[in-house]
Amino acid sequence: MRILLINANRYHYPPVIPAGLEYLYGHLQKSIHDAYVLDLCFSENPLQELVNKINEIKPDIAGISIRHIDTVLYQFNEFFIYEVKEYVEICKKMNLKVVLGGVGYSIMPSEILNYTGADYGVCGPGELALVKLLDDLEKGESVPALSDGFSFFTDNKYEFIRTKIIDYSEYIKKDGIVGFRTQTGCTDNCFFCTEGKTQIIYSTPESVGREIYELKQRGYFHFHLCDSEFNLNLDHCINICKAIIEYAGPVNWTLYMKPEPFSADLFRWLKISGATLITLSIDTKTSGAESYKRLAEFFRLAGNETIKIAIDLSIGHPYEKIQQTKEMIDFLNKQPVETVGVNSYYRVYPGTPLHKLISNDKKLIKYLINWKPDTNYLLPVFYNLFSIKQVRKLIGYNPKFRIEGFDKNTNYQRVN
Repeated sequence: MRILLINANRYHYPPVIPAGLEYLYGHLQKSIHDAYVLDLCFSENPLQELVNKINEIKPDIAGISIRHIDTVLYQFNEFFIYEVKEYVEICKKMNLKVVLGGVGYSIMPSEILNYTGADYGVCGPGELALVKLLDDLEKGESVPALSDGFSFFTDNKYEFIRTKIIDYSEYIKKDGIVGFRTQTGCTDNCFFCTEGKTQIIYSTPESVGREIYELKQRGYFHFHLCDSEFNLNLDHCINICKAIIEYAGPVNWTLYMKPEPFSADLFRWLKISGATLITLSIDTKTSGAESYKRLAEFFRLAGNETIKIAIDLSIGHPYEKIQQTKEMIDFLNKQPVETVGVNSYYRVYPGTPLHKLISNDKKLIKYLINWKPDTNYLLPVFYNLFSIKQVRKLIGYNPKFRIEGFDKNTNYQRVN
């Protein structure tokens, strides 16, 4: 079959290179199917460009990658599924089947499939599931509307194949950065997060090392990790760092981490492999004397290796007391971190602990914004306990702190 892979992400703050499509393309190359790519990120007329591309290559099916449902932050929120629905409608009018996938799609697969009118959806990693879907369609076999990409991985380690088919030049010109990943899934269950309690599939360190080497050979030296959190498994993390060094030599890279686990060895190998900035995701549930002690140790070890720290701080979880928030702000103000982004507005998604709390305690509904009794949460609904005015009072005009949502820059832009 001929499949047209479409990058639907047109958000430019900053523009994100669609590495996921390159992983998909790498696996499709090894199949019996022909794959083509349409990157709409910088298109001035995406609908017409889609029509032209379909007429040019005459695919049998279109695969649309959805990076985000919306911008997640409450301030100046943008909803992206309207555009995706338009792309689906064009494909269907031109007699194409449509399959949806991507991180954003996997958050609410049934809701997005129903809203857009697409034929199929792959939830989770699509490298193996998409090939199987195309194989079955080629044979004329029935295909389920929803496929679980995780179910195709029988082992928790896999060598993902990436083929560079996207022109990076415009992305980099507009402050984008080359991404790579070392794993998918997460076993944690943060109260607002959609990726928790999913199977972890680790990229083999060797495949990551070779991927970085090939990108470096093409002249790219600055990278950002696409993992939601890097430090799920310390042995895997250290082996990734060693593989980068062995195959590619040190590079300049930035990453996301969570407060635990960590070790002096991890920070040492991060430094040797070229890591320069860690964005640490924490919330005020991570408070108290012992937690503060461990966070201070995290900052100390990173500082010993001259790795900078930026904080993404989530405050105002259900039942939180303002004094608890103030203690966290005061603690971070004394720590050697570069910047702290404070967010008190939570995008509510079905299935998250936050959504379950709200469903079980109707008194929390008064803290919802844009909520209606019949909502399915596809259109953005936010939970907010502390107002902007309250947050401003907490942080004052300290330059180390900022309220998330007003500044569209990322941490690597702010710090570097």
